[in-house]
Amino acid sequence: MGASTTYINGVIPHFSDDDETGKTRGGPAIRIEVWSDVQCVWCYVGDARLRRAVEAFPGEVEIVHRSFELQPGFPSEVDATEYLRENRGMDAAEQERVFSQMKAVAAAEGLRYEPQSIRPTNSHLALEMLHYAQAQGVRRRMSDRLYRAYFVEGRHLGSVDALVELAGDAGLDPERARAALTAGTYRAAVDLDAETGRALGARGVPFMVVDDRFAVPGALGTEELTQLLTRVAAA
Repeated sequence: MGASTTYINGVIPHFSDDDETGKTRGGPAIRIEVWSDVQCVWCYVGDARLRRAVEAFPGEVEIVHRSFELQPGFPSEVDATEYLRENRGMDAAEQERVFSQMKAVAAAEGLRYEPQSIRPTNSHLALEMLHYAQAQGVRRRMSDRLYRAYFVEGRHLGSVDALVELAGDAGLDPERARAALTAGTYRAAVDLDAETGRALGARGVPFMVVDDRFAVPGALGTEELTQLLTRVAAA
């Protein structure tokens, strides 16, 4: 997926993040807001690239995560092969070709990707779980667990029971996590993140806004991200 960088003229609402920060090496932090969906393979790849770029960058970086439901209203249960054939016009050969390409992309970032195991579903509940995890200070762990569950293990992220089990894996109290999902505590927060992203030009994810100035749609490579951080720091 290609990506371009454009200038954003305006003020972006600021919210506090939890456990996601860069390195404190002096100087003002560059703020990166990232919109993503836990079922988006380019978000999975882009997350790994961004981590690597931040690690290589000598300055301080603050990362703020936002949720963006790619397909609102998507069913809870869908056969992936049938869906791709009927809605994307992809026959078995085309699906295999695309899956092979994405496996190679993921492997280049040190990631596993098992497309035949994936169970597409509505992602809203999983995004709500990420907001709950953020409120508990463990968003990174929860995000990593959800990515692995979806792209490697073939877990069903539209199931409350599955999400509660995964929350426990991430160190959260399972019953409190269940209560948050059942009550819809973070439902509005998920929707607000998406609304904010769309207002800034997001039409898909991953989507980033860097230092309140640069909007970056798509998954940039690690080197491109590092160059962008250097450019922003010098501005």
